[in-house]
Amino acid sequence: MSLEAFKKVFSRFSDNVLAVSPRFQKKIEEGKGFVVSRRFEGVASDAYVDIYFENPSGSGKKIHIEVVEVVSMAQAWVDIYRGNTVTASGTSIVPVNLNMESNNSSIANAEYGGSYSTGELISNTVCPGGSRIRAVGGAAEVGEMMIIPPGLNILVRVTNKSASATDLSVRILWWEE
Repeated sequence: MSLEAFKKVFSRFSDNVLAVSPRFQKKIEEGKGFVVSRRFEGVASDAYVDIYFENPSGSGKKIHIEVVEVVSMAQAWVDIYRGNTVTASGTSIVPVNLNMESNNSSIANAEYGGSYSTGELISNTVCPGGSRIRAVGGAAEVGEMMIIPPGLNILVRVTNKSASATDLSVRILWWEE
């Protein structure tokens, strides 16, 4: 293998280390990796919370979601919809650049607590757990490697399916180009 071919296969980081690295790590190095997250406390039994996430029309970039992570202290259903409509805006969640040296800001819009008409269900899964003293909790990863072009969106809906109120969180990791 020539040196040029070797360089194409391996990443060189700012400290000159050559390594086989996931693409997302490279995007973080470039200042193109972002995260949003939100913790919800005391979600009632059979109640749900929503995170709306969109790539606005005219952004000129694609959003490459690496993972949608949901963590629940009890049993929960996780549903992801695409093509949703915002009927009442919620509270904005500001995306954070995962490279603290970068001044790049995200083009993504994220919010929670609004009112949404759901579109097409594209993923449904569960977080394991229990109820009351058996509420051991769990985590679910869904929507890995999803690409959202400009003008499209997803809605992550998490429903508490335990017999009592619980805490849960949603985190979305992505890069943009």
